[in-house]
Amino acid sequence: MADKHSYRSLRNLKLGFLALTFLFLTTGSLFLWYSWKTEKAHEVQYISTLAELTGRSINTFFDRQEQILTDLEATLPKAATPGDLKHIHLMLKEAVASHPQFTRMTLADRDGRLLLTSEIGPDGPLPTRNDIKDFQIAVQALDGGQPCYLDRALKSFIDNEWLIPIRCAMRDNHEKVTHVLSGTLPVNQQQALWNDVSLSKDASLGLLRDDAFLISRYPSPQKINFEDMYGKPRNGKLVEYLRENRFPPRGATEGYNSVAQADYLFAFYRLEHHPLTVFMSTPVEGLRAKWLWQIQVVLWLALIQAIGGFAIFRWSMRQQLAWEQDRETKEQQIEYLAHHDALTQLPNRVLAADRIRQAFSFADRDKAKVALMFLDLDNFKSINDSLGHGIGDRVLREVSDRLQSCLRETDTLSRQGGDEFLIILSSIHQPERITRVIESILQALEPIIHLEGHELATSASIGIAIYPNDGRDFETLLKKADMAMYHAKEAGRSTYRFFTEEMNIGAEEDLRIRNWLRHGLSHNEFLLHYQPQVNLQTGKVVGAEALLRLQRDGQIIAPARFISIAEDSGLIVPIGQWVLSEACHQARRWQQTGHSGLTIAVNISAVQLHRGDLEQSVLNALEQSGLPPSSLELELTESMLVDNTDRVLGIVHRLQALGVHFSIDDFGTGYSSLAYLKRFNLHKLKIDRSFVQDMNHNPEDAAIVKALIQMSSSLGMRTIAEGVELEATRVALAALHCDEIQGYLYSPPLAEDQFLAYLESRLGN
Repeated sequence: MADKHSYRSLRNLKLGFLALTFLFLTTGSLFLWYSWKTEKAHEVQYISTLAELTGRSINTFFDRQEQILTDLEATLPKAATPGDLKHIHLMLKEAVASHPQFTRMTLADRDGRLLLTSEIGPDGPLPTRNDIKDFQIAVQALDGGQPCYLDRALKSFIDNEWLIPIRCAMRDNHEKVTHVLSGTLPVNQQQALWNDVSLSKDASLGLLRDDAFLISRYPSPQKINFEDMYGKPRNGKLVEYLRENRFPPRGATEGYNSVAQADYLFAFYRLEHHPLTVFMSTPVEGLRAKWLWQIQVVLWLALIQAIGGFAIFRWSMRQQLAWEQDRETKEQQIEYLAHHDALTQLPNRVLAADRIRQAFSFADRDKAKVALMFLDLDNFKSINDSLGHGIGDRVLREVSDRLQSCLRETDTLSRQGGDEFLIILSSIHQPERITRVIESILQALEPIIHLEGHELATSASIGIAIYPNDGRDFETLLKKADMAMYHAKEAGRSTYRFFTEEMNIGAEEDLRIRNWLRHGLSHNEFLLHYQPQVNLQTGKVVGAEALLRLQRDGQIIAPARFISIAEDSGLIVPIGQWVLSEACHQARRWQQTGHSGLTIAVNISAVQLHRGDLEQSVLNALEQSGLPPSSLELELTESMLVDNTDRVLGIVHRLQALGVHFSIDDFGTGYSSLAYLKRFNLHKLKIDRSFVQDMNHNPEDAAIVKALIQMSSSLGMRTIAEGVELEATRVALAALHCDEIQGYLYSPPLAEDQFLAYLESRLGN
């Protein structure tokens, strides 16, 4: 029984071995066949590429030689008088000296009679032509309209050298060939044709005419019989293939090489402008020897592989298992990253949308509600810009942890990107729970964040939309929560707002105003009013502030209604460019009517400064209007100096170098940093109306105004107070040595013609 089992096992082993052997032999045979085909294909591709590159180069070479001869022919006298022939002899002699690739040039009549050469003049003894048959073939081709004819390689009847003649026609006024100008190229100096060609061992290049005559071969055989090489038409596989296929533009074949008398691979390329084919040939025997050497290496490797096959198989199985596990892990990671934020590991918008749809289903089943909160961090951009993205990222992770601590496991916290988060509160049965969660969130964000020596305060503005009251799909709720968040941000930091329909109405109003702005730009509905600026000591009008207005349906709309929308939409950039241009042109018109000392002040938006090309806009406005730069004053706000300081500082200093003045508007209402005033070297400080209007009754406002005037004076800055409406205020400002004032005490903002009339009336008084 054991023997029978052993026999069966041995038989199975033999069968397995035979099967493996058969498989190995079959596979090996297929491999040998395929590898040989591949080796030949690679070689054909290589020599085909080389043949084409060489062919293009040769085509250019012959084009250039023909051009030399045709250019020369065009300068030769058409007659054949003795004097003309002597002159032609000198011209040919000079041409050969200038183009040494030609061994000589000759001139013959159409019957083949040699008239002169570049070496022998018309009076010298000229040899008798022995190639009249080939010459007549060339003349027939030239009679057919060809400007030049590239002849086969011929043994010269002058010096017995083998040459390649290029023949060009000289024609009379009736386009009949009268003479033939020939230039000859030496066959044995072929580097001009095969320049920079690098050939492998035993490979060769050749140039074959359509009549099967070879006119050049590189490299030349060591023992060459020129008569056999160039004097007889070739035969063999390549010539046969070209004729059968009517001289195709490119290709390859395999066959007998009549020159080398061996089997060769041929690749060929037909010249575009000449009846010639460049071919490259390489011996099959050399390629086979190379291939056999490679096969020996493969056989040895196959033997080694067979010996170590089982070990490799077991190792491969282990590697396969490890790879499968790794792939599964990476797929899980990819799936995770597709639905989570990489920085905070929170669900992203895709996963949040899926979660809220599930929450909708549960809410419908349980007759509950779902709250979607849109949370935006206050002033996160200033932290990110001033301290770098590394600190900003750590702040976001800390905020994420704090927010997550305020939620249940069934709720979802999602980061939308930047400093925006979504919070989904599911299965809400008591509305008070929403408020409790919001208040816990705002409290959680209050503690200072300590990072790398920085103490960072965070707060958030939150907008809330409720399902199904405010919408029954994610996009609608998200839009309304976003709208509510912006209303919360407008109300101040660290606060929240529930969506109301009034907000929707407000959004529609914003859209309507946005359309007004676009229409106003394209239909010239913007205009400027000008409020005089008066020197407090002399009482003279020294300038004006340009104030933007919008004409709509016969009404004048003040900027308070549309400026914020223009900034949010980015339309403030083209509007601001128009204001600059119009204000500069108007100021220049005033100066041309005799008011040369007037300056014009233009307010600049932060959006213009950071998103528009303010510097170029100012340069364009000054150049187009002709206004001197010193007559333009640009008003900036404090916050514009703080944000992206280095970039803003560069713009300000470059425009100051041209003579443009800068003033700071509403100083004292924001950051009020003296360091920025010193760095920016500002010309004027404008005191905000909130301090000016009540300074006679509020000692604190009066003290602030006094301090601002004294500070400006010490920094070499002028001061202008806005919002002056009472004579008592003017007197108080004069006592404090304020330089200029602006306000309704003197004049409200005026239209262009009204302002000019105001100037004339002030001059009259």
